[in-house]
Amino acid sequence: MLAETLALVSAANSAYATVKKFTQNGKEISDMAAALGKIMTAEETLSAQGKSKSKSIWRKAFGKSGDSVEEFMALEKLNEQKRELKSMMQLYGRSGMWADYQKWCGQERIRKKREAEEKEAARMALINGGMWTLAAAVFSGLVYLMIRWAFENKGIFS
Repeated sequence: MLAETLALVSAANSAYATVKKFTQNGKEISDMAAALGKIMTAEETLSAQGKSKSKSIWRKAFGKSGDSVEEFMALEKLNEQKRELKSMMQLYGRSGMWADYQKWCGQERIRKKREAEEKEAARMALINGGMWTLAAAVFSGLVYLMIRWAFENKGIFS
């Protein structure tokens, strides 16, 4: 888990450097969408990991592990970079760039949430289809065994 956290932070750091350079060169948000997406994904993933760990039964039962401090520091570094990004966008970017970035982040969160819901619905449809197929196979097998038993024991068919 710690390795994943460090990988996310390093990806976010490189994306932050790219955004910083693009902002200073006067690029538009659309030009740096990939890098901004990496930063946003890293933030959301780290916060989701923290929330899932805080709700974990195993962590409550056996105590916290040492990697929580590293994750906290990683989130703090990302928050500091976000503050710097806001400052850079307001200083070097065009008028309203930070507001456009905030709007874009909101739209991306909505899109990702919708994609996750669609993925979950597709997964549940696949699971339901598999369960119905298994139930039909079990039912058919039981009917076959009952008919075979009836023929072998000269039950109802004799």
